[in-house]
Amino acid sequence: MFRRISSSNYRLLTSTLTLMAFLTIWEIAPRVGMADATYTSQPSRVITAGLEILSTGGFGRDVYVSLSEFTIGFALAIGIGVPLGLLLGRFLVLRYLLDPPIMAIYATPHLALLPVIVVWLGIGMQSKIAVAFVGGVIPILVNTMAGVRGVERSWVVAARSFCAGEWDVFVKVILPASLLSVVMGIRLGVSRAVLGVVVAEMYQSQTGVGSEIMRYGSEFRTDYLLFYVLLVSLFGFAATSAVRALEKTLWTGGK
Repeated sequence: MFRRISSSNYRLLTSTLTLMAFLTIWEIAPRVGMADATYTSQPSRVITAGLEILSTGGFGRDVYVSLSEFTIGFALAIGIGVPLGLLLGRFLVLRYLLDPPIMAIYATPHLALLPVIVVWLGIGMQSKIAVAFVGGVIPILVNTMAGVRGVERSWVVAARSFCAGEWDVFVKVILPASLLSVVMGIRLGVSRAVLGVVVAEMYQSQTGVGSEIMRYGSEFRTDYLLFYVLLVSLFGFAATSAVRALEKTLWTGGK
């Protein structure tokens, strides 16, 4: 008898089969003349190019630079976005003061601010960190604020009926209730921060993964270009999946 496949295992099996089918078609298509490998490359050629890149000393430096820019920028986004979002969600007057400019920045593609940031901070790491910060902080701030505003009013009333002070209500009721929205904002901010770092490096940089993507793209070296693109995609997927796992744990209560 066949055991029933769980939803998680079914999802994993489906994703694996889809990926294998895609890689197979990608590898075979240029061999049978359905595509030009000069522009589409092949998995085998990308792996060969990746091994060559990994053997060079510059790869580690580029990854270190990009990862440092992302880590610092996104850490600042969390450190500023979460507390500010909690305050804006809790205090109505403060939200009225800061909500219009925040929403204006939220509606503006953050990459449109890149030239201005480069003019202000130059082409060094500071501008890339700033772009990662701007990309990550707005989703975190907005979702945190929405989480605080979505807390059940009856919970706050019940806490105050037991003589809980403002700080106790905030720490023991509002903060735990809005934690899931905070993590969701962090998950949304990860991808935007990664995008910001890579595009900023492509725009004006001598080092970093984005700089290598721009260089290989301008030289039409598709194999090497796709290796770096896949590297960025894998990092973004891994970071997002890690935050999603945390979000799922909070949603199920650790069960």
